Amino acid sequence: MTPTVGDRGLTEVVAAFACAFTDAGADTAAVVGSLVDTVGVAVAGRTAEPVQAVRRWVGTEPALGGAVVWGEGARRAPSQAALLNGVAGHALDFDDACPSMPLHPSTVLWPALLADADVLIDGARVVEAVHVGNAVNRALGEALPMDVHYGRGWHSTATVGRLAAVAALARLHALDLDTTRRALGLVASMAGGSIANFGTGAKPLHAGLAARDAVSAVALVRHGLDANPEQLEHRLGFLAAFGAPDPDAVARVGQRLEHWYAAWSQDWSLKRYPSCYGTHRAVDAALEVRAELGAPSAGEYTSVEVLSHPGSLRPLIGHAPRTGLEGKFSLPHTVATALLTGRLGLEAFTDEAVTAPEVVALADRVEVVAQPDPPGRPELADQRYARVRATLRDGRSAERLVLLTRGDARNPLSDAEVDEKFLLAVSAGGWSAAGARRLLDRLRASLTGEHAALGAALAALGEPAYDPENQTTPESPAGEHP
Repeated sequence: MTPTVGDRGLTEVVAAFACAFTDAGADTAAVVGSLVDTVGVAVAGRTAEPVQAVRRWVGTEPALGGAVVWGEGARRAPSQAALLNGVAGHALDFDDACPSMPLHPSTVLWPALLADADVLIDGARVVEAVHVGNAVNRALGEALPMDVHYGRGWHSTATVGRLAAVAALARLHALDLDTTRRALGLVASMAGGSIANFGTGAKPLHAGLAARDAVSAVALVRHGLDANPEQLEHRLGFLAAFGAPDPDAVARVGQRLEHWYAAWSQDWSLKRYPSCYGTHRAVDAALEVRAELGAPSAGEYTSVEVLSHPGSLRPLIGHAPRTGLEGKFSLPHTVATALLTGRLGLEAFTDEAVTAPEVVALADRVEVVAQPDPPGRPELADQRYARVRATLRDGRSAERLVLLTRGDARNPLSDAEVDEKFLLAVSAGGWSAAGARRLLDRLRASLTGEHAALGAALAALGEPAYDPENQTTPESPAGEHP
């Protein structure tokens, strides 16, 4: 059955939503928070090896343009800047997440939107575009449905995220309905991204390719390239190929788009730790257990049990991590590190850190058990959770159950915590403290509706990683990273 919404195809419904003017109250604070967070982790991630590899390749095919490569003092063609910024934003697995489904919305949306600096007329238009992109991400995720799509091994940040980015660009450019439908049709043909590549440099590349392809698809269609304007609902189109859509769910997409336009910021989480979101509840619980037990050493633990909802374990690896990147997808490594150090920062994900003898010894004692609901809590069936229970040689034990991660909109980080994460991340990326603060101030003021404010933020993003006032390149900070 062809997925339709009333008498309209799904592509038309999504395109009409993207193109329609709305005066609905838009949550500017959430959009600013997502911008600050995305830029911060991208600047921190720009020296990561996957970003360096992509940069080396891009350097073999130079294409000058006006789009900013964040934190580098370089400008490139929009598609190249979107690619580089998207890879950097996802390289550390420190970018934002969606609690209801496996998505990292901002690392695709912001690189695509800010690559088109020539149409960034005012902050209000950008805010609307971000709301559109977040709504499309979630509404299409529901329609697939996401459990089927992700269960087949598709990296939804890259597949659904590119459709959302095209919709956001359509709002930014004020595209007409037909152009938007064809751009959605074109970018759907570019979709890909395998979960089998999690723990490698290909995972952040997925996000960069999605941002790049969204920019390219819009530009190609505007230059006359054709694509099927009924792609999403075609019997061999995106939904049929990537999901198993239920007609009733598809029929509700229009309503769900309107819902998520207003509500996405309540289904959103800023990451406290630079690791896969599936590890975060267990890490929160482990930190509380450690505090109760008085910060034991590795040798004092006899056992550590982690109960987790199976859905949180799906993207994680089952073997001992061999590289820092694999460590981000290892529940034993992240829990053991949190128990030993009382934190989980960037320093936990080097190749040396994941093979450190003390960490490995404790990680070997971490038993991970998949269970749909915590013991004795049937009312929590199919709700994401993690329970950590640790026992010491002296007989003492402690356990904690965590349902909401710190950073979830229902358990949010404060603005001060978001700013602290940004400043530490940008400093880890090589910026001076003064330069990082100046960039933060400009980003927080950038979406006020004044072109000058947005232009100042983009100019700051285009500065190289030094303090322009002192003209000196600082050493990477020796202190702790976020």
